[in-house]
Amino acid sequence: MFAITALKMLYWLGRISSMDNFILCGMQFGDEGKGTFVDYLIYNQNIDCIVKYNGGSQASHTVITPSKIVHKFSQLGSGMFSEKCHTYLTDNMVINIENLLVELDVFSSKTKIPIPELINRIHIHENCFIVTPYHKLINKLRELSKGDNRRGTVGTGVSEVQYLLNEQKKFPCEQPLGLMIKDIYNHYNNNSIIERLQALQEYVLSFYLQNQEIISKNIPDELKENLSKEISFLLHPKAFFTIASHYITEFKYARKEFNLQKCLYSNYDSAIRTYHNAIYEGSQGLLIDNVYGIKPNTTFLDTTNSFALSLSHANDVTHKIGITKAFMSRHGLGIFPTESSTVSNQISDENQNFSFWNGKIRFGWFDSILVRYAQSINKVNELYLSALDKLDDFDTIKVCNEYIYSGTIDSEFKKIFSYYLSENGQVIITDIKENHKDLNKYLSNCIPKYICVNGWKSNITQISNKSYLPTKCLEYIKLLEKLVCIPITIVSVGPTRENKIKLTV
Repeated sequence: MFAITALKMLYWLGRISSMDNFILCGMQFGDEGKGTFVDYLIYNQNIDCIVKYNGGSQASHTVITPSKIVHKFSQLGSGMFSEKCHTYLTDNMVINIENLLVELDVFSSKTKIPIPELINRIHIHENCFIVTPYHKLINKLRELSKGDNRRGTVGTGVSEVQYLLNEQKKFPCEQPLGLMIKDIYNHYNNNSIIERLQALQEYVLSFYLQNQEIISKNIPDELKENLSKEISFLLHPKAFFTIASHYITEFKYARKEFNLQKCLYSNYDSAIRTYHNAIYEGSQGLLIDNVYGIKPNTTFLDTTNSFALSLSHANDVTHKIGITKAFMSRHGLGIFPTESSTVSNQISDENQNFSFWNGKIRFGWFDSILVRYAQSINKVNELYLSALDKLDDFDTIKVCNEYIYSGTIDSEFKKIFSYYLSENGQVIITDIKENHKDLNKYLSNCIPKYICVNGWKSNITQISNKSYLPTKCLEYIKLLEKLVCIPITIVSVGPTRENKIKLTV
């Protein structure tokens, strides 16, 4: 008996140690191209499992297949075009049930993008919280209440779920300010759903009444009609009954059409044991993290790779990968030291849509200081570089490696930055040593100091081998590698998995 048990232990220890895990995380402000690299790895490594370890439907990971099928993965892992791939949503994920059902509909046999056995390859932790209409509304109201000091949001309510859970820890109330997916599946006709929605409504109503004047003042004209209707409906005394009924209907549909209850699991460690290799797919970027991001324009979520590393099979991971663009980009509000009209005028992103909530997408030159700062938190051991082809037409390409600082050098400044005085007496910042609530204030007094290199001025989208990349292009990659002190192992020269070039053997 002992021998059998020992053999089993050795088997599982061997399985765990032999697993080849990849953890992907964003090293900028989000929108780094994580989805397309997940898709690439699924088809080029022996990977059969994607673990989504943070975020929710606010993250839109665009994947374009070689046959030009385009899909923005919201809830599912970005490698689901592969028939062998499974998606695990951990209990750190936030579920938008409507978006999930839409995504399942897109990939059902009734559509132009059928994925065989899809429902058997989706696994949702029963403790995943759900985004409700109240989370979406409070997300918008909270932004409007800040006036010109808006944090910046996409208006989906995902980070609001985490915010309210944190608030509840500080100020406990009778009903939880949230709804887990198991609450509906286990009690889909239970009064507890109504009670929790009512508690959410009361919270939102209280916030709205306290801030009504400033909210009304800051609603832009183009949103007034729709937002007024949303407020009127959701804050109606009986609205939570209607929403509860909606959820019950949605879940009955999910049960009938997709047998979705089969997807629920409770123990991550035991569930993941059947798989050989996994990709841990992160959401958003380090620079907007709730703790380490550049405040105040951050999310309420953890966007580091820490939760992925805490999961059992990721402990000995060898591929801790940071994803970064060959330049910088950012949505909406917030400090952006290397923002450049030159870059914005030459680069477009057809996958991004403007709205009042997410703002326009902004572009700038590569900022090695911010990427090194992200590395000090995430400690990745290799970088994947995306969107290199977007620089094809530039005569000159700039890279920021230092800031010229014109503000006050106080005790806090000395704690936050590494710096030196130039020969002409300028304060030159070389690195960010730690996060600080006033980091934004100091960075607003910084001017980037650039290294300028010649562009390669040729189309690289059809190149599939490192040997054929232009010399100037290879020199640019080597420069970034030198400045961020992390090896760049794969570059993207186009939108599909076929447009990836491996730089190392």
